[in-house]
Amino acid sequence: MLILSIAVVVIALLLGNDPVALGQETQAQSLSVSSLPSLSIQAPFIEQEFAPYEKKKKKGTASISGQAFITRGNKEVRFQPGGEVMLVPESPYTREWFEKYVQKQGSCVVEPSADPTLSKDEKECGLSHHIFALLVNDKRLFPYLRFTRTSPTGHFWFNKVPSGRYFIVTLITWEAAFNIPVSGGLAWASVEAEQGEQVANVMVTR
Repeated sequence: MLILSIAVVVIALLLGNDPVALGQETQAQSLSVSSLPSLSIQAPFIEQEFAPYEKKKKKGTASISGQAFITRGNKEVRFQPGGEVMLVPESPYTREWFEKYVQKQGSCVVEPSADPTLSKDEKECGLSHHIFALLVNDKRLFPYLRFTRTSPTGHFWFNKVPSGRYFIVTLITWEAAFNIPVSGGLAWASVEAEQGEQVANVMVTR
């Protein structure tokens, strides 16, 4: 009975305590940040640029849906069932974060033929977690972010979205070879939604 109870708790935690919420919008959980180097964003945070995206006051009429996945070199497709997907309003501040870190440093994909002598951070996919966590934990930006979770096949939906341009970012990881505990990385897309538009079939990948 104890083993069964632990299994139930683990499954509930992985699914955000609500299996029905898979693919639907959620409240983000605070993510811990390791001792990895801090990110440096030179662009100023200008709150007025985010005003149209404020979650509590702005209920838009657009919707965004798609699928998040990473395709390995051997053509195997990986999903992250119950994975958190972040919808980030585009601005000079978030664009620098996206271009400087998500696109250039968000990968920790290790293919079967890769050299096993990797750094500790590469082995643990630590930098990808770090990049994702720091934006989630940015108290200035958090009121303007939206979150959802993926279905078992990586599908996601955002509803009542204000019109504008967005980055979509999620973390997809899996167990890798060479005794490396985690492989994977960040997957992303850039989208634009007009008022009342249904933006569908967005591929969040790399």
